[in-house]
Amino acid sequence: MVQATAPNITTVPIRIDTGSVDTDGRLVLADGRLVAVLVRLGGETHVDIHNSWFLEAGFGVLSGEEQLFRTLEHAVDWIGRRLATG
Repeated sequence: MVQATAPNITTVPIRIDTGSVDTDGRLVLADGRLVAVLVRLGGETHVDIHNSWFLEAGFGVLSGEEQLFRTLEHAVDWIGRRLATG
């Protein structure tokens, strides 16, 4: 049995023009490849989920996913697990 190895995940802070107050973002790279864009939710429109991270865009196996994460660490962990399992 071949076991998949977890990719090396890094995040790069970036401002994103979302058309709202939610502009704090992260590019998520796995082994140097762009795999996702995360946006931190803020403002008065997201009271219950303020400061959570939303998967704004996913690429490859993350394409079409809609996920919300309480912390950036949870998002990175989920992305790493999802990529490792393909």
